[in-house]
Amino acid sequence: MQIPNYVYGSMAPTFTVFKENGSLDPDGQIKLLEYMINKGAISAFFIRSGMGQMYAFSFEEVKQLAEIACKVVKGYSAVLIGCSGIWDRNYDRRPSRKKYTQEAIELSRFAEGIGADGAVLTIPEALLPEGNETIADLIYDYFETVCSAVNIPVLFYQPPGTRPEYCLTPELLKKLSKIDNLVAGKVSIADGGYLFDLARVVRNENFSLIVGNETIFYAGLMLGCRACIGQGTTLNPQIIHAMVKRYESGDLEGCMQAQEDVNILVRKCPNAVEFFKRYITEQGYPVSEFPRTIENNPYFENRERLSMQEYEAFKHIYESILARY
Repeated sequence: MQIPNYVYGSMAPTFTVFKENGSLDPDGQIKLLEYMINKGAISAFFIRSGMGQMYAFSFEEVKQLAEIACKVVKGYSAVLIGCSGIWDRNYDRRPSRKKYTQEAIELSRFAEGIGADGAVLTIPEALLPEGNETIADLIYDYFETVCSAVNIPVLFYQPPGTRPEYCLTPELLKKLSKIDNLVAGKVSIADGGYLFDLARVVRNENFSLIVGNETIFYAGLMLGCRACIGQGTTLNPQIIHAMVKRYESGDLEGCMQAQEDVNILVRKCPNAVEFFKRYITEQGYPVSEFPRTIENNPYFENRERLSMQEYEAFKHIYESILARY
């Protein structure tokens, strides 16, 4: 299977809108998607992403989010659905291998059936090897099993905080890249050496490595990567898009300047999800700012709500930088 054209530039890890009681807010979700579409520069919307609280959903809620996204986004950008089985990232309470894998297959087939452009599967930390099986064997078997059951492109996702024993080695990545419809994958790291080793091992494969931390996107471009997934690909996708275009045109200084702007926005942003929801509400797309609280969530810290002072300070930086693009 060929690498889809949407594996390029800004692939947005779409945030999820919740009501104050923690339930999904379909109307709010539609408004958030509409705002993102109208701002442009996004090649693909990644639904049930990490920053969208992917560990917090039931099986039926994943379907509900997928249906909303396909209804609203199709025709404007590609839609990718997080189709891993249901797990709350509690390592003391893991699902059975059979159930988790079957749920991934069912959700991937559901995504395919409603017109999604791809299924995203996280590295299966939820599962333990059996018998003499290694973790590498387990990971490969999982992806081969799910990929063989669907006809749409599949992408993998190695989240931040993945336990070291489950992190992909270059050797395992090369093996995975040969699965026909496993077309791309995101690794959420800011380690340039690790990114280098992964990118180099698949440079001649029919596979695209996606940079999973936008602060090193410039390094990824040099290594042949052409897509990024990170908080900036939702908040400031036009800058990521500009980086690719400038790099491809030979404007390396312009590309590095855009990288500096990307890094400032990452460093200065106090809470990307809460800021974005408050900001788009001001822009005429009212959504609630409430997260869904769960344990073991690597994307959200227990912290005070974003103060007005914090919000206004970052808003000034944000708008000042975006005005250049």
